[in-house]
Amino acid sequence: MISIPPAASRLWWILALVLVLNSPPLAAQGVGLEVTLAPDSTGGGRDPIVRASHLLTDRRWGSVLHSGFPVRLHFRVELWRDRDAWFDNLRRQVEWDVIVRREPLLDQYTVSTIAPATVGERRYASLEALGRALGYAYRITIRPTTSGEYYYAGILEIATLSDSDIEELDRFLRGDLGAAAGGGETVGDALSRGARRLLLKLGGLPSLRLETRSERFRVP
Repeated sequence: MISIPPAASRLWWILALVLVLNSPPLAAQGVGLEVTLAPDSTGGGRDPIVRASHLLTDRRWGSVLHSGFPVRLHFRVELWRDRDAWFDNLRRQVEWDVIVRREPLLDQYTVSTIAPATVGERRYASLEALGRALGYAYRITIRPTTSGEYYYAGILEIATLSDSDIEELDRFLRGDLGAAAGGGETVGDALSRGARRLLLKLGGLPSLRLETRSERFRVP
């Protein structure tokens, strides 16, 4: 029987996870992004309502969360003025982040919302409750105040691996290997560097970018 060192088993576990998560998704309703207009208005200007949907019905993101990797949702809403024959004009924009993590010891999920002026955190005990929270509709106050024809553009970027995530992966792979026999580099350093190259070559864990627009509206 062949004995696999602990560090090697960690590496193969991560690589197997990457291959599964980058495989084509099963037939399911995909992640969606909606930008609609609030029904009420002031002076013709209408606020956008932004909502992401079906994140947890895509097995890739459910697998990522279950495996302990944080998922980052970066929202951006842009107010554009329609310039007809000329280029449209970007008037203003708002960005915020939602970080979703699974806490395995507590068997619950943490959702951190990081907005320009506020930071909030909530915990959820089930996937059902988490799904409802992730489907929250955000009403953003960036309505136009001058006359013209406008629309909102919404962008949602979902990702798992950032620079800090890669550093965390490096530390995980080093584990308890200690110093390598001879030379200044540890076995863990070499192993993690190789894993990082492979992960980046494969495109890392899943990532997704969605874009959509609201209907146009006029401010008199």
